[in-house]
Parts: sequence; structure tokens; C-alpha cells
Amino acid sequence: LLLLLKMSALVILVAVAVVGLLGATGSALPFYRVVEDAIKDGSTGNNWAVLVAGSNTWDNYRHQSDVCHAYQVLINHGFSKERIIVFMYDDIAQNIENPTKGVVINEPNGPNVYNGITIDYRRNDVTPTNFLNVIKGNKAAMQGIGSGRVLESTSVDNVFINFVDHGGPGIIAFPNDMLSAIDLSTAMSYMNSESMYSQLVFYLEACESGSMFEGILPSNTKVWATTAADPTHSSYAIYYDETLHTYLGDVYSVNWMQNSDAANLNELTLFQQYTLVAKLTNTSTVCQYGDSSFQNSPVGDFLEGRNTSTNSVIKTMRLHNGDQVEVVDSRNVGIAILEHAIAEAKSDAEVEAARIALAVAKQQRSDARSMFEKVVAIVAGEENVARHMLARTAIQDLACVEASTKHFHSTCLNLGQHAWALEHTFSFVSMCNEGYSWNDITRAISTVCHPMTLRFGQL
Repeated sequence: LLLLLKMSALVILVAVAVVGLLGATGSALPFYRVVEDAIKDGSTGNNWAVLVAGSNTWDNYRHQSDVCHAYQVLINHGFSKERIIVFMYDDIAQNIENPTKGVVINEPNGPNVYNGITIDYRRNDVTPTNFLNVIKGNKAAMQGIGSGRVLESTSVDNVFINFVDHGGPGIIAFPNDMLSAIDLSTAMSYMNSESMYSQLVFYLEACESGSMFEGILPSNTKVWATTAADPTHSSYAIYYDETLHTYLGDVYSVNWMQNSDAANLNELTLFQQYTLVAKLTNTSTVCQYGDSSFQNSPVGDFLEGRNTSTNSVIKTMRLHNGDQVEVVDSRNVGIAILEHAIAEAKSDAEVEAARIALAVAKQQRSDARSMFEKVVAIVAGEENVARHMLARTAIQDLACVEASTKHFHSTCLNLGQHAWALEHTFSFVSMCNEGYSWNDITRAISTVCHPMTLRFGQL
């Protein structure tokens, strides 16, 4: 009981602090510096990039292969590797399930995108805290961690950030933790106030990725973002490989990178690439946010483009249109892999093993959903459980949703490790939108997942 009271008190203090920062409306922190055009024609600013794969395990192979491919896009277009910072768990290339050790591919029969990559932060160094310290240029905080490298960009430099992983409303996942829209906005506000960029482009691959920027990212600070999905829908995986028994890429990421592989990036504008990728990514709604004043700038202004192919952009993209190959909701990838395992089994024993694994995975998901349903029942009543669990609405009270989600993560289930469960945090969005307080929801979470109950994340 004492432990429960201490945990609840901590959550209250954190939530109060968040509410104080955000104000009553739950709006994100403002960007205090309106960026003027810092780079004029003929200037010599540098390009910087931060690439992040926020997951681990073989089932999530595609996230690390996406980031490896992004690294190759930059290098092949003349980007200096000294100004690329990579976060990647790095458990794929030498994984026991990888039949070709040291090889990672992002499309069927594709090249080894792992070749030559420099990883700055791997394994337990892939955390939200480290990522935020890196983009804020906090060298002191990163001393003794990984390579220790941080963004050293200035007001005349362009910055490109690419993040790939699972997500949920107002949240993107890391291997064992989560990054909230509030924390990301705060860090980017700091970058703005410290003149750490001339222009910044952010490509975000995650379910509900639009919720990280919608109503949050200002339109006058030279930050422009595109996302794999809108604030209320999933992104999709692509390219199931029958040899590797996993999915090789994500639709949005594969589309923008294959486009970049083929194009002259000094002639292709940001908006042209966004339009192409949005059209080809017909599995989800690709969105744009922030400052559109420079979206007619060449992609090469951020990826240091140079022509490396004579292939038509349109032709290349059509060859990889999501209509022509299997795609799957990112949250269902683990289930889909097990269904493939049953279909591909070569013996009765393999079939039975795969069926057992599938049953366990489905039961685990059912148990997780049940926890959310119990929370909703306590807060809003049994009669409203189905309505809140099925709701898919945009966030109106960001502080309430963040406090509720973080408390569920710390008390009930590690949402970094079980990111498929982030879908159910829409029940928190629905209740917060209807006026239930974060205090109501976090108290219910503590009741459902009290310390005497074995935490689901430890099963």
C-alpha cells in the first residue's frame, strides 16, 4: 500500500508539472524564435542528420532496415558521415534468426543496407532521454554514452531527422520506453531558441504519427514534418520475406527512400517528394505539418543530393506500389508472422509449435486489452467501455493523455516492449476529451494494476 501511495504521488507531481507547462488547453510549448531565412544564396551551411530506429527484436526487423537504408541514401548522395548520428539497437544483423549474418535488406533481394553503417547509440543507449539530449546538442549529458556525438548544428545549417518505430496517440516508442509529443515539442523549442538550425525536416514513421505534430508544430519556425499516418490511424509494413520470416520495410519509409535512391535530389523539391509518397502510400494517410514556406526547396538541401540514377522517379515508385504486394497493419505484424509460420511449416511439429505461439500471442493481447477495459469501466462505467475502447478521435487534452499513458506504462505494461498495445490508449484520449481528468484515469490504472498483481510486462 505504501508503494502504491508513493507511485500515485509521483504521478500526480509529474502530471501537475506537465499541466503547468502546457496550460489548461493542453497546447504544446511555444517556439519562441521565429526563424528568418538564415541561409542566403551562396552560403556554405552544413547538413546534419539524426536517424533513429526505436525498436528491437526480429519481428521489428523493418525498423532497423529502414534506418540502415536511410543512412545509405544520405551517404550515396554525398552526405558526410561525420554529420550523421544513428540510434539503432543493432540486434538484427547478427541475430540467430538471420541466415546471412551481417546482412540487412530493406526490399526483396535488395542490397545489404547494413554495410558500412556507423552506429552511435545501440542497445540500452537507444532511449528517449539520449535522443533528446543529442538533438539539443547536450554533450555533457552524453559523455561516456555510446559515441557521445550530438548535433552541433548552427543557425546556417539544415537538419534532417528520421524516426522509425511504433507509435500511438501523442507517443512514439523506444525499446523500453516512450517519447511523448510534449517532450519532443519541448526539445524542438529548445533547438529553435538556441538557433540550432536554419531549416529542419522531420520524417516520422509510426502509427498515429500525425498526433506528434498536429496542433503542436508552429507554422513559422522553419520546421517541416511529414508523417506516415494521420493522428488516428496505423502505418503499414511491407515486403514479407519467406526466407527471413519477417517484414523488410514500412510502406511510407520504403516509398520516400526508393524515391530518393532514384531521383536527382537537387531537382526534386520537398513538396514533390511528399506528394509522390502520399500518393503511393495508399495504406495510410501521409500528412505534412509545420512551416511550409520552404517546401519548394530541393530535397538535396537536406540530403545533399546528387544524381546517382537515370531511372524515372515515377517508374521506380510504381514498381513498389503497395497495391502490388502484401502489406499489414504495423500493430499486427507479430500475428501475421506467426500466421505465415503456420503456412510455411514443413512438419506437423512445426505447425503445432507455430499454432501454440500464435495462441499465446493472441491471449497476451487479449489480456492487455482487458486491462484497459477495466480502467475505462472504473472511470466511465461498464456501459461506456465499448464506446471508449472503439473511439479513434484526435487529442484535445495532450497533458491528460500523456499522464495517463505514462502511468499505464510504468504501472501495468511496458508499452515500449509491447507497442502494439498503444492502440488501446485511444481509450484515454476519448475519456480525456470528455472531461475525465488524468487524476481519475491514473487512480483507476493504479487500482487495476496494483503492486500485488504480477505485471503483465514481466510475463
